[in-house]
Amino acid sequence: MEKTNRGTVVLGTFLIAVGVIYLLFNLIPGIDMGKTWPIIFFILAAGFYLPALLWPNARRGLAGLYIPGSIMLTLGLIFLYDVLTDDWASWAYSWLLITGGVGLGLWLASIIGDWGEGVKQTGIWMMAVSVGLFALLATIFGQNAIIKTVAPIVIILAGVMILARVFRK
Repeated sequence: MEKTNRGTVVLGTFLIAVGVIYLLFNLIPGIDMGKTWPIIFFILAAGFYLPALLWPNARRGLAGLYIPGSIMLTLGLIFLYDVLTDDWASWAYSWLLITGGVGLGLWLASIIGDWGEGVKQTGIWMMAVSVGLFALLATIFGQNAIIKTVAPIVIILAGVMILARVFRK
């Protein structure tokens, strides 16, 4: 197979896999498409993550795909939470995690594509600030017991990590 055809083969295989997954969802009794639709975002994330792994020679350039892939992954996790808990009001503060998805993408791209320590640190800080703001607003406005418990724990852990960093220096 020619190198130029690899992308077409991957896209075709990807579409077939998505079609098979949803065909099975529609044929298997008891699976509610209303509860499984966030899987689309996980499939899209995989579609963005795979090229850098499939073509190691082009990894440095393809690592940029980890950024939109991480955004899709983040959206999938947010919507999966919303679907499973029926806590759609959480979107009022959950959108803050999208910036964390960008940070995750930068962090992964810096590792996979060897983009340097500066990009890696930027990604880590974007994730930390995003999760911290999410936890703060979730603590204040969250209505679900899971969010009301986990968010303050995240804030406590953030404080511990900041203090540990200060005392370590």
